[in-house]
Amino acid sequence: MTTNPAPDGDLPQHLALVCSQFSRLAARRSDVGVGTVSWRVVATIERHGPLRLSEIADRERVSRPTATTVIKRLEEEGLVQREPDPADSRSSLVSTTERGAAQLAAWRAQLAVGVGGLLDPLSAEDRATLDRAASILANLVDTHDG
Repeated sequence: MTTNPAPDGDLPQHLALVCSQFSRLAARRSDVGVGTVSWRVVATIERHGPLRLSEIADRERVSRPTATTVIKRLEEEGLVQREPDPADSRSSLVSTTERGAAQLAAWRAQLAVGVGGLLDPLSAEDRATLDRAASILANLVDTHDG
């Protein structure tokens, strides 16, 4: 099944929708054993280093109470830890633990298998196009997310 390209001017909406749908499809096909919020939060913390709770909420586009609940659960699972923020004694910084980094690697491996099955039937040219598109999107995220 193929889809037509987005009409001129609709690329932003089309891209956002398709990326979101693909992300959900990849998560469904990759039994990571947790909700996507959990592994996304751990990945965000690992990528950006220790973060304040408010920074996690902002980056994940969730409310602070939601971020607090997620971090508390991840702490109980031993995937993240809180330490006092040396710059602000009223705050703490959340970082990944060794166990959290190992679990994130396992989740990524499961995603690779689930998504790999989707990509296997594609031509080399289509795979190269997707690789280039993923690089472009990663650069956009690096430039504008933070």
